[in-house]
Amino acid sequence: MTGAATAAGPEPRYESDFSFRKIKLATIITLANMFATSLLPFGAITLVNVPMTQEFGWSQTEYSWAMTALMWCGAVTLPFYGKFMDKVGVRLPIFFGTIGVGLATIALGFIDGALWQFYLCFALLGIFGSTAIGYTKIVSALFTQHRGKAMALLGVESTLAGAGIPPLLNWLITDFGWREMFIICGCIVLLLLPVIYFTVDEPGEIGSDRKLIRPKAEVKEDRSAKLEGLTDKQILRDRVFWLIVIATIIGTAPRTGMMPFLVPMLNEKGFSQGDAVTYMSITTLIAPLGTLVGGWAVDRFNTSRVAIPFKFISFVGLFFFAMVTASFGGWYLLAMAVGLGGFAFGTARPIGTYLHVRFFGLKAFGFYHGFENMFLAFSMGCAPPLVAWLHDSSGSYMSGYVIMLVCLALGTILYWILGPYRYASNIGAVPLPDEAESRKEGAPASAPGLAAPAAG
Repeated sequence: MTGAATAAGPEPRYESDFSFRKIKLATIITLANMFATSLLPFGAITLVNVPMTQEFGWSQTEYSWAMTALMWCGAVTLPFYGKFMDKVGVRLPIFFGTIGVGLATIALGFIDGALWQFYLCFALLGIFGSTAIGYTKIVSALFTQHRGKAMALLGVESTLAGAGIPPLLNWLITDFGWREMFIICGCIVLLLLPVIYFTVDEPGEIGSDRKLIRPKAEVKEDRSAKLEGLTDKQILRDRVFWLIVIATIIGTAPRTGMMPFLVPMLNEKGFSQGDAVTYMSITTLIAPLGTLVGGWAVDRFNTSRVAIPFKFISFVGLFFFAMVTASFGGWYLLAMAVGLGGFAFGTARPIGTYLHVRFFGLKAFGFYHGFENMFLAFSMGCAPPLVAWLHDSSGSYMSGYVIMLVCLALGTILYWILGPYRYASNIGAVPLPDEAESRKEGAPASAPGLAAPAAG
C-alpha cells in the first residue's frame, strides 16, 4: 500500500487523534449523550422511586415496568435506526430523536398517577432515545491511531461530568419536586438542539454539510459504503458476534436490574437515600480510573481476553454489595463495593466499543450495534421486573443478588473463547482533505477504507 501511494504522489496526511477538531467533537458528543438523550431521565428513575410510589400508591413491581417499557421499545427500534443511519447518516435521526426525548421528559412532569401515562412516557424515551447510537458510531470512527487511549480520555471526560448529575437531580427533587425536575431536564435536552445541529459531523467525514434532509438521488448511495468492515449478512452468520451478544447481555443486565432499586436496596441494608446519592457519585468519580486503565489495556494487549480481569472485578464488587449492611461492614465494605464496581463500570465503554470495531469494522456499525442492543435492551427491560418480583415474593433482594452474580460469572467466561481480532487497529483513518480540493467545493473528506484486516 505504501509503494502505491508513493508512485501516485505524496502519502496522505492523517489527523491526530488528539487534534482540536476531534477533541471538540468528542466533547460535544459527550455532553449531548449525557444531557440530550434519555440518560438524564434514566438517571433519575432510582431517585424518584420513593416519592412517586408513595404519592401514587404503586408497588415496586408496577413501578419497575416503566424501565421495561423504555428498554423494550428501544429494543424494537434500534435495528431500524442502525440500518437507517448506515444508509443516510446519523444527523437526521439524532436531531429529531433529541426533540422526542425532550418532549417525553417534560411530559413526565404532568402525569396524574395513571400507570399507562408513566409507561407511555418511558416507552417514548426508549423509542426516541435509541437514536443515541449515532453518537457511538461517530466516536467509533473518530479515533484511529490510539483508539483505546483516546476513547478512555473521552470516557473520563464523560464520567467526571456525569458525577454531578445525581446530586443535581437530587437537589432539583428536594428543592422543587420530582415533577419540576422532569420538566427542567426536558428543557435542558431541547436547549442543546442548536449545538447538535451546528457541530456534529457524520462518521468518517471532516466538515459534514449541515443539511438534515438529503436529495433523493444522494440517499440511493449507502453513506457507509466506503467504510471498512463486515456486511449485515456476514455479521448475522458470525459466531463471534453472537458470543459477544450473550456475554454483553448477561454481563450488563445485572447492573440494570439494580438501578431502579438502589435507594430501597440500601434502605434495606440500613443506609439512607443520601447514602445512595453518595454511592452513585463516588461510583462515577472512580470510574475514570477504570476507563483510563481499560483504554490503555486494549491498546497495549492485542487480544479480546483483556476484558476478563475487569469483568472479574465487577463480580467481586457486586459480591461485596450483596454482603454489606450498615451493621456488617458498614461504609468500609460498601466503599470497597463502590470502588470495585465503579472501576469495572468505567472499563465497559472503551473495551466494549474497541472490541466491536476490531471484530466487525465500521461498514455496518449502525446495524450490528443496533441489533446487539436490541437483545441487550430487551434483557435489561426484563431485569428490573424480575428483581422486583423476587423482592415482593421473598421480602428481600438477596435472591436477586445471587442471580446477578451467576450471570456475571458466566459472561466473564465467554470472553475467553472470542478469538483474535480481524481488523487493524487504525481502521477508519481519514486523510486530511487536500488544500487545493478543499478550496474548490468545500466537500467533506470521507474515510476511504484504508485499514486492512488484521492477520490475527
